[in-house]
Amino acid sequence: MTPQIITETLYAITQRLDERVDEIRVITTLAGRNRILKDLFDPVAGQFFAFCRDFGIDPATIKFDETTITLLRLPDGRQLEDIRSEEDNRHAADQICEIVRALTRDDDTRLHASVAGGRKTMSIFLTAAMQLFGRVHDRLSHVLVSEDFETHPQFFYKPPVARELTLKDRLTGETRRISTDQAQIHLADIPFIRLRGIISDWLGDGVKTYGDLVRRAQSDLDLLDSAHDLRLHLRERAVRVADREIKLAEREFFVYLLFAWLRRNERGVDGMVEIKEITRDDLDKVFRLITAARDAEVGIEECESFPRYDFLANLAKRIESDNPIDADDARKTFTETRSRINHKLEVAGLPKRYLLDSQGERGSMRYGLQVAPERITWS
Repeated sequence: MTPQIITETLYAITQRLDERVDEIRVITTLAGRNRILKDLFDPVAGQFFAFCRDFGIDPATIKFDETTITLLRLPDGRQLEDIRSEEDNRHAADQICEIVRALTRDDDTRLHASVAGGRKTMSIFLTAAMQLFGRVHDRLSHVLVSEDFETHPQFFYKPPVARELTLKDRLTGETRRISTDQAQIHLADIPFIRLRGIISDWLGDGVKTYGDLVRRAQSDLDLLDSAHDLRLHLRERAVRVADREIKLAEREFFVYLLFAWLRRNERGVDGMVEIKEITRDDLDKVFRLITAARDAEVGIEECESFPRYDFLANLAKRIESDNPIDADDARKTFTETRSRINHKLEVAGLPKRYLLDSQGERGSMRYGLQVAPERITWS
């Protein structure tokens, strides 16, 4: 209901910051749109066209018309006249988030979001949407105007040629004249935390409602907390972190458990080991963990009696062999299995420290987990 904030923000961006504006999007209600049509879009008296004339801007270079005004709506398509109920707020939040998500999909745009005007919850939801989707070059601001001018019905921007306006004291009713030269318009930059760089790429699609977006984002942020344990469930061949569980195939689970076991026993350099440092005894101890969970503790000499674990017999032979070809085959088994494991963990949205990391150069590459040893458990 205060279309002045549109031209005031436009003034601050183009005249104070000397930046180009190609398009103006407005999120409002039916009453807000009608006020914009009346105060800004009239070709003769409209303040948007007056602004362009005053500052030598071709209005055709800024896309700003009825098509760039988004009316908040209810699920049945009816236009939202105002935002007063909890349900109204929920629908407004969903639509504001979807608008910002769509605009930030285009890498060739820079978004300048203004939280001025509207209901306070609209400003909050726009800020939240920018935190979820905003990129490094996007900006969030609030326009600040001198007190005498911020609510004046005839002040829309600071014109290049000063004009006098009449001010009326609300308490006494007395009037006085004031020049627009005295007006100050400032664009208060609002720093905000950009989450899209540290949470999953699911932000681009799928999840629709604001509430679901917040819950998914918080779940991803929770996983960044170093306090989360890495739990391995031996019978189910599952890797579990916080509320996320990933089931692995037998070979994948054995390799992941092996590196978790090496990390728990603080082998190698900061938990990172070369493949040639892994011994048959290591394989045997890890396999016994798996078979003990099935109430049949045996070593790798009996691995062929356990479906899909028969690969361990050949792997153990290659590890013990002095033949370079066998050593290369063992390394290939580990690296290929590692790739499949990491793909599954990445799809589940686990942070990098839960993946099997690699360090070094070819020929002396080390592999392992970055999770703190005391955070690794199995059962």
